[in-house]
Amino acid sequence: MLDKILELGLKEIFGSSPAEKVTLKDALQGKNRIKLNNGFYHELNLAEVKDFSSKVPLYLWSLVYLPIIILKLPEPGQFSLEGSEWDKKAVSLILNKEEGDKIILNTAEVEDLLRRYKTLIFITLSSNILFSANSELNEGI
Repeated sequence: MLDKILELGLKEIFGSSPAEKVTLKDALQGKNRIKLNNGFYHELNLAEVKDFSSKVPLYLWSLVYLPIIILKLPEPGQFSLEGSEWDKKAVSLILNKEEGDKIILNTAEVEDLLRRYKTLIFITLSSNILFSANSELNEGI
C-alpha cells in the first residue's frame, strides 16, 4: 500500500518536470513555451528571461538551456544544479559564486533565484532522497 502511494507521488513529481528545454537565445526570441512530461505546458516569463540574459554574457546565450533544474540533496539546506557546465556557469555568474564541477547551493541562494526567476527554475528531488525515503518506509514494515 505504501509503495503504491509512493509510486503515485513520484509519478506526479516527475510528470511535472520539463520534457524539453530551450536555449536562452531561443527564449529571448519568443520560444517561451515548454512541454512537461505530463503533457501540460509551462510558460517562461519573458521579463524574467530578459533579466536573466542581462546577467549572462552573450556568448553563453546559445549554450545555456532553460528552465534551470535544481536538485534537492539529502543534506539539509543543500541543493545542486543539474545541467551542462554552461548552465552552471550562468547560475554562478548570477549568484556571484565560484564555479566548480558540482555547485552546491544553500537555501538562501535557491530562494534568491526563485524570487527573481519563478518561471525559469524547476526544483526536484535527487534520487538519493527518493531511495532513502523508500528504504525508510520499508524498514517500518
